[in-house]
Amino acid sequence: MTEELPPSLRMKLYAKYLRMAKKKEEEKQPKSPKDIVLEKIVDDKALEILKLAEEQYPEATNYAISIIAELVKQGVITEIDGETMLVLLNRLGVPVRPEIRIRFVKRGGKEVSLKEYLSG
Repeated sequence: MTEELPPSLRMKLYAKYLRMAKKKEEEKQPKSPKDIVLEKIVDDKALEILKLAEEQYPEATNYAISIIAELVKQGVITEIDGETMLVLLNRLGVPVRPEIRIRFVKRGGKEVSLKEYLSG
């Protein structure tokens, strides 16, 4: 049958077959726990907190991520924002210390630090 088709159509069918085979291959490979957690993150703050946790406590964070991934698989967690990520990590024994910045707004809308606000 393929000999009856023009070469361009044969190439299109072959490319489609390869894409389908690659997709099935990817579905068979299990995702890492981190990939599962990253799929459920909905804001940048959660990514920032996860990055800080990995820098501060790499081994404990890997363990916490595996537990969070299991909760995602079970359907307990559907999405993770910054606050949820911080609470989950703290409850799982990863005391993440996020960077806290307090900014003041001077007249004219300029944001300054506390030191600059008190001096000026």
